[in-house]
Amino acid sequence: MLLLLALLAPAAQAAETADAREFFEARVRPVLAKNCFACHTSSRMGGFEMKSREAFLKGGNSGPAVVPGEPEKSLLIQAIEQTHPRLKMPPGGKLKEEEIRDLAAWVKTGAVWPEGPPVAPVATVTPEQKSFWAFQPVRKPAPPKVNGRSWPKAPLDYFVLSALEGRGLKPVGPADKRTLIRRVSFDLIGLPPTPAEVDAFLQDNSREAFAKVVDRLLASPRYGERWGRHWLDVARYSDDKLNSTQDEPVPNAFRYRDWVIQAFNDDMPYDLFVKAQIAGDLLPDAPKYVAGLGFYSLRPEFQDDRVDATTRGFLGLTVACAQCHDHKYDPIPTTDYYALLGVFMSTEDREFPLASGEVVAEYKKHRNRLDDQEAALKEFLQAQSSGLGEILATKTARYLVAAWRVMGPEKQDLAEVAEEDSLDQETLDRWVHYLRTSPKEHPYLKPWDELLAGGASEKPSAAQVRQTAEAFQELVLSVIPEKKEVDEKNTILLGGSKDRRSLTDANLVSLERDKYFLWRDLFSERRGNLSFTFSGGVLYYGDNKIDRFLSAQWKSHLDSLRAELDLRKRELPPQYPYLNAIQDVAEPSNQRVQIRGSRDNLGPEAPRRFLTVLSDIAPQPFAKGSGRLELAEAIAKQENPLTARVLVNRIWQHHFGYGIVRTPSNFGQMGDRPDHPELLDYLAARLVENHWSIKALHREILLSATYALSAEPSPKNYAADPDNRFYWRANRQRLDAEELRDSMLYVAGKLDLNTGGPAERLTDDNARRTVYGFVSRRKLDPFLALFDFPNPASTSEQRIITNVPLQRLFFLNSALIERESQALAARVESEHDAGDAARIRRIYRLVYGRGPTRAETGLGLEFLRNGGDAWPKYAQVLLSSNEFVFVQ
Repeated sequence: MLLLLALLAPAAQAAETADAREFFEARVRPVLAKNCFACHTSSRMGGFEMKSREAFLKGGNSGPAVVPGEPEKSLLIQAIEQTHPRLKMPPGGKLKEEEIRDLAAWVKTGAVWPEGPPVAPVATVTPEQKSFWAFQPVRKPAPPKVNGRSWPKAPLDYFVLSALEGRGLKPVGPADKRTLIRRVSFDLIGLPPTPAEVDAFLQDNSREAFAKVVDRLLASPRYGERWGRHWLDVARYSDDKLNSTQDEPVPNAFRYRDWVIQAFNDDMPYDLFVKAQIAGDLLPDAPKYVAGLGFYSLRPEFQDDRVDATTRGFLGLTVACAQCHDHKYDPIPTTDYYALLGVFMSTEDREFPLASGEVVAEYKKHRNRLDDQEAALKEFLQAQSSGLGEILATKTARYLVAAWRVMGPEKQDLAEVAEEDSLDQETLDRWVHYLRTSPKEHPYLKPWDELLAGGASEKPSAAQVRQTAEAFQELVLSVIPEKKEVDEKNTILLGGSKDRRSLTDANLVSLERDKYFLWRDLFSERRGNLSFTFSGGVLYYGDNKIDRFLSAQWKSHLDSLRAELDLRKRELPPQYPYLNAIQDVAEPSNQRVQIRGSRDNLGPEAPRRFLTVLSDIAPQPFAKGSGRLELAEAIAKQENPLTARVLVNRIWQHHFGYGIVRTPSNFGQMGDRPDHPELLDYLAARLVENHWSIKALHREILLSATYALSAEPSPKNYAADPDNRFYWRANRQRLDAEELRDSMLYVAGKLDLNTGGPAERLTDDNARRTVYGFVSRRKLDPFLALFDFPNPASTSEQRIITNVPLQRLFFLNSALIERESQALAARVESEHDAGDAARIRRIYRLVYGRGPTRAETGLGLEFLRNGGDAWPKYAQVLLSSNEFVFVQ
């Protein structure tokens, strides 16, 4: 104890001179929350609840927990020092010495417990942490000097060439013009160039020839379709909800997709694009930007990923890793995560109508009438089903005895038994199926199962069967009065809610669960996981099943309810169009830190604010509503060191196959370091200089000598840089799912280029661009899944390219490839009647953008001599080739 008192002096002095509240929130509450609150808040173990200073003074079963000013006499300190003969806390092991000193200092200075909600202190970021490259301001470096001054075409080339020369490497030669136009066409619009476009480029010998191609493609409406899809990967866009039991489309989700596409076509400044998706409803001219809020309103329903999607998508930071504890690698404390979460929890989903108030009011009037009628029908059916179930329950013993005649040694015919015993045949059939199902999730039929198991060797008496059946009936009847309570209580229990702690007796928990399973198996509208041949419980008869049990008057009333419902459905006008958006709640509030990510273990309050590491001074709490607009401005301001870098890296990634930072959504310590940091900063600075124009950024990259390199190998370069991190050649890239499908339709002359509108499944008769296809979280389209389309349930930084046998089998066997091969063959045959040689030249130009060699023509003619359906097979061979599937 003397050692402890000696150690207390500096800590106590610090506590006395510092603000008592700040010391408590920074040094005391976190330790209590982490180690003590789980057992000493609502659970009150040992009779001790840590909720206030008074609670500490009162203590629990062992007496007062603290004696203010006297830590050596305080049970709390004795327990954590583990010097008390009985109390040794926490159970998991002794606290750190520093934590013990802090708690003792707190008691020494009076055990101050601030009134009001606890507020988390703003964490500090050390200069060392702030010195990490990603947190440094963007500075525009001057292009470096190089030896090969004739090679660069654009400023960015100097950065690339300087890095190559520094390693004794040289760039390979430029790509030929056919390769270059095919490459840039796929890059910007996701489609191959037409033969006419190739010819025009080949014949244009001016210095501006390639610039003209780039400008034409950037002006095409196809550009927004291609690059909008890249962003939709990041935005985890989907056209439905993640419903495990049925399809649940979101009818107006496509309006966010169309807004994104149009934003790219309009070259919306990227800073505005960011703001629109975070706080579009709060911007001037809000109606132009509200659709962008689909970024949040179309989120996955099973998780709140808004902090993750926002920070990964716009900032390249994994802030969600700080949900349960301070980020292990980056200077992101848990309070930063909950500060941002508070912003989003202070919003709610909202429909933004795109129709007049009169149209909306008329629809809602009819919708409310329809809902009321559906509720009336459901209430009636529930009442009748419940009553019928209770009546049938009184006959449980009779049904079990009858089931014994069917299931037992006698194996009598079910229909005959039902008729002889005046029982409902369907209900008896249900009982038999249920009794045969094993195992069950409750023990109440164990005597019956034992009786049935023994029946093969020693036939039980009729009295034994009847007694077992009557005992089970008595149990069933006892459950009926409390079935509502049992259902509600155990739904909470089985769902893992915090209310589970209220049932601390293990036997009681088990009993309640058993009763719940029995009630569910017999009376519930939905059966459990048992393999019944009918839906619902054994004694549940719902809509379309209960009719035969009703008297004439009740059946007539049910028919009238159904008829009225059908009428109101017919009267319901089409739903007005609307945008899926969000809005601030009336009273925004802060979130409290969840210790270890548990909602049941709350720590201090985290005021809504921006990230500490990206703030020049301690970040100030947001003061405007939820704080979304302030958050948007903080992310989109040009001084933010990450926003422009992350966007530039994403653009570079889609042009070259990899980003300058090869972890596009993680610029933190665990992410890759930039291969060309100065190039990244140069382009980020240029983006801001050009008023955040993405099209200007494209132009600057595409008109460089680096972009125009061929994909030819170089053994020397490969030995030094096998991953091509320094861009001595172009990276050969496979078409992604959308490019592959669209290109097959395009060269076959079938691609429907109409823009926008509701999503459609990728069926045989859907010839629209794949970006307009239905994207499902519940079940991704098989073609998209096969060719590495990302999971729309989470933000995706880049496509994971696989090479598996099923992909090659697709080109051999799929209906899509067969259909488009036939269409391509028919197109060529209809356009050329001058013989197979001319048709071969035409199909090569359509598929590859070039004519065939003499050898290829010869091989084609030899293949086509087989006759029959040779042309569709020939077209299929060309569409399946690497030259079509890959871009050089």
